[in-house]
Amino acid sequence: MRVVNRTAVTITGAQPFIDWMRDTDADFNRGAITVPRAKAYGSAFLLPEFDLEEDLQEWVEDNVAWLFDFQLSAWSENEETWPRNRDLKTFREWFRIDIHSVVVDVADDDIEGEEL
Repeated sequence: MRVVNRTAVTITGAQPFIDWMRDTDADFNRGAITVPRAKAYGSAFLLPEFDLEEDLQEWVEDNVAWLFDFQLSAWSENEETWPRNRDLKTFREWFRIDIHSVVVDVADDDIEGEEL
């Protein structure tokens, strides 16, 4: 177990995102999505360590277009169903952002990943 020198940010859907998920959901699963179930569709991002929350908020503002698209594409790649307005204000309405200043890696194996 080790503390990692990163700030973690988790992004989960708020009610407008849940409503959009329901509207774009497959017929066999229609109506089954709730806020607690949608948390499984959240994302975690490891960022450099930020000493000030303002710096982290600035990072979110600078990356809001990419973050919004990333969250939407995790549910549907059909961009025609995505909301036209994907600005910072809408992002904050659609998603909850949680900041975690302590990140602990409890796994024994190395972290693996792939480039996006």
